[in-house]
Amino acid sequence: MRLGDGARKTISLALLLCLTGCAAGEQKPDQAALNLRSAYLSMTNMQATAEVTADYGDRAYQYTVYCEGTAEAGALTVTAPDAIVGTGTEWKDGKTVLDYDGITLETGQLSPDGLSPADAMPVILSACQSGAIVESGWTSWGEQEHCLYLLTQNPNTQSLESKVALWADAETGHLLQAEILWEENRVISFTFTDFNLETAPSETAE
Repeated sequence: MRLGDGARKTISLALLLCLTGCAAGEQKPDQAALNLRSAYLSMTNMQATAEVTADYGDRAYQYTVYCEGTAEAGALTVTAPDAIVGTGTEWKDGKTVLDYDGITLETGQLSPDGLSPADAMPVILSACQSGAIVESGWTSWGEQEHCLYLLTQNPNTQSLESKVALWADAETGHLLQAEILWEENRVISFTFTDFNLETAPSETAE
């Protein structure tokens, strides 16, 4: 599936920044974080491809996924490696199910609060929408010299030990990297190779 269909209506973080009359480089990171949150709160759909690493401490697994949906409901499909291609995760109303050829599979817990790889994508999207912000700042990521960094509490658990680190394009709000941490140790990471965010038209947009 090709991402970024030009026929779709998307309102990027760049538009939100323009409405405030500030360029990304002139903004304070906390204001940029609020603009990012506004974009994700108005999200109607998201499509992304990512390289995922799930770290269990004594072992780690790597795979490639395609995902689509919102924080409330969506689906993820493994596209590599070949041994698990087609494994799919669906989430809805706070519940996730990992499915392979119609057979429900169990996934191990990555942290004491019960987080599994099947839960990761809705947690990341929820963090963009409502995670309590612990840190914010401008940083570089890969070839991006100016991107927004956020560290938030995991809004899907009451444990303060679970946090979500986010790196987002300063102009579009598209995620570049996301990591879920437990006691400051990374338990799962998503490195996005493609990301498209669709949002509802704002009242000030044409």
